[in-house]
Amino acid sequence: MNKRKIFIFAENDCGRAGSSYFELLEKACGFENAETGVNNEYEITAVCIGSFTEEGSAEIGKSAADRLIRIEGEKLESYNPSVYSEALAELCRAEQPWAFFFGSTAMGTELAPTLVVRLNTGVAAHCVDLRLDTEGNLIQDVPAFGGKVIGEILTPAALPQIATVKPGLFPVLGLPEGAPEQTVFTPSLDSVDPAAIVLRDVHVKENSSLPVDKADVIICGGFGMGCDDNWELLENISARFEKSAVGCTRPVLDEDWTDDDDSMIGTSGKTVRPKLYIGAGISGAMHHVCGINDAGLI
Repeated sequence: MNKRKIFIFAENDCGRAGSSYFELLEKACGFENAETGVNNEYEITAVCIGSFTEEGSAEIGKSAADRLIRIEGEKLESYNPSVYSEALAELCRAEQPWAFFFGSTAMGTELAPTLVVRLNTGVAAHCVDLRLDTEGNLIQDVPAFGGKVIGEILTPAALPQIATVKPGLFPVLGLPEGAPEQTVFTPSLDSVDPAAIVLRDVHVKENSSLPVDKADVIICGGFGMGCDDNWELLENISARFEKSAVGCTRPVLDEDWTDDDDSMIGTSGKTVRPKLYIGAGISGAMHHVCGINDAGLI
């Protein structure tokens, strides 16, 4: 019986695989233990583009994936959505995967739908869970109506089934080390013009504070804080805790009280699991609450 191929995009985050890769890898590895009445054998493949650091290459090279495909080529030296998506499309046409998972990062939310158009398939965006039903179909859970309901999306006839998943949703509880079979795929890229998008400069954002998804304590502010002058209060409170960070809701970013997009928590932001979460001036709307459900104390 043929194994179902699952591809997971290992996004290059400054030379290392982004955290979403390991979260999606753990979720995919659990499919083989799901209680279904059909084929539960899967071949999980990590797909990466670009140069990784020595440490980053070692991490992904020891991950629990069955295979590791490195896509290489002169046109792939810097990120270009049209070129990257065509490279992934050529790989999919050659390998015929059953599913392809991406993290809902800035790159993932751009690449996945672009790839979908090239392959004439579909995408379930910003999923909060991936699971199998009793018949082995992939169910992609997506929040709707501001997170008040969860829609179940099934696309068994449109392959590969492509989904983007919010970072931080799936805990990495300790994947076993492996030795994936490594291959290099060199796409032709004859149908794309890399000059259509010109890279002028690269700015690497320096994190001046601890990312909210790494913090044990989060002080989160919402629209009820009133104005940017009050925002300093949250930063002062956060400074009293070790391993803490200040989070925010979308209205705060819209009002420019903070310019840290990575600190937004909720449906369109990050999912967090701090030991302590303190919300200040937050209405408690479902699209924010779904991002803090696993906090130890709220």
